[in-house]
Amino acid sequence: MHLAKWAASASALTLATAGAVLALAPAGNAAATGTYAVAPYVDMSNSQEGLLDQAVTGHGLKAYTAAFVLGSGCNQIWGDTLPIGNDSFTDPLIAKAKSEGASVIISSGGASGLPLAWTCSTQSSIVSGYQALINDYGVTQLDFDIEGAAIADTAAAARQMQAMKTLKASNPNLQFSVTLPVLASGLTGDGVNIIKAAKTAGVKIDVVNIMTMDYYSGTGTEMGQGSVAAAQATLGQMQSVDAGYTYANLGITPMIGKNDDGSTFTLADAQTVESFAEQHGVGRLAFWAVTRDQACGGSANGLSTCSQISQSTLQFTDIFLKYAGGSGGTSGGTTNGGTTNGGTSTGTTNGGTTTGGSTTGGTGSCTVASWSSSAIYTGGNQVSWKSHKWQAKWWTQGEEPGTTGEWGVWQDLGAC
Repeated sequence: MHLAKWAASASALTLATAGAVLALAPAGNAAATGTYAVAPYVDMSNSQEGLLDQAVTGHGLKAYTAAFVLGSGCNQIWGDTLPIGNDSFTDPLIAKAKSEGASVIISSGGASGLPLAWTCSTQSSIVSGYQALINDYGVTQLDFDIEGAAIADTAAAARQMQAMKTLKASNPNLQFSVTLPVLASGLTGDGVNIIKAAKTAGVKIDVVNIMTMDYYSGTGTEMGQGSVAAAQATLGQMQSVDAGYTYANLGITPMIGKNDDGSTFTLADAQTVESFAEQHGVGRLAFWAVTRDQACGGSANGLSTCSQISQSTLQFTDIFLKYAGGSGGTSGGTTNGGTTNGGTSTGTTNGGTTTGGSTTGGTGSCTVASWSSSAIYTGGNQVSWKSHKWQAKWWTQGEEPGTTGEWGVWQDLGAC
């Protein structure tokens, strides 16, 4: 992912054939409920850090991933080049969010930087450096974003995993994630080798966090379904290395709104991913980045600082927070005659009975009202359509039942 300078993706990868059949791994039993179930990234140096405070105090965000710490020889600095534990800008931001009740994951690396194990070859210095992150910020969660040429550095990966094994022995509560680039067909071979490096070192990665973004396959890519396909394929690859991995060891991290490659991860895509996580008990949902979760305007005028789509401030945060049991936050907005409040709509539906709008194609034999293309529905609302009864999984408008697939908004309740 990206630093404040918004580096381009290190490699342009092509999306796998859309029709490829992917093996489905067993589903989880329930959504993750821990503190870190939803932990989106925050660019700690892009001038929009105030959004973190809004997300925590106004929207119920309980965890976030602070990006990025960079290896600098055998030392570590934040992306603004100030040293860890002594950064007069970043450290107070982390302390403030902590005082407001938010836990932090410290992330190292990124598209333009490297974790310490990639810049330092002295094993004891790597261990002490990562221990300093734990001590300086009082954290139990570390993330390592490995991109570009770094992912193919097998010697660095071996140092990294040995350091994690050592640190887990001395910090029993420590968990770590590796954040890796992905295609809809899963990890690259180098990505799989990172998991193998952990296996060789005798340590298990707590969360393999996949970046479901920037596929460079054209602007028509459906990014929500691409995220689902990538998650399914990646778990299969993880289990080929260690059968003990489950969806609880998988993280999904899209880039909200416009991606660097011109594709778009929409609000509907966010709903698709949240629903998939709910059904399978995915270990972590994140996105890049809270500090972009707003429409462009004012000082937020570039891809590094806004989503470049029409949205309410922190609307993606609200959608993802539903996975952690959140109420959808307090972000408001108006959508085609219906007022939304953090994903909850009022004034347009009542138990599936619509008031206004054109309706075609329904049947007279079902006992619930026919679907309307102009009505707004929320989770639990039921409609009839083409001789079937359907139930909405989340907020929707204009999505015809039966056309959005298994992971779409409508659940088919059978013929009526």
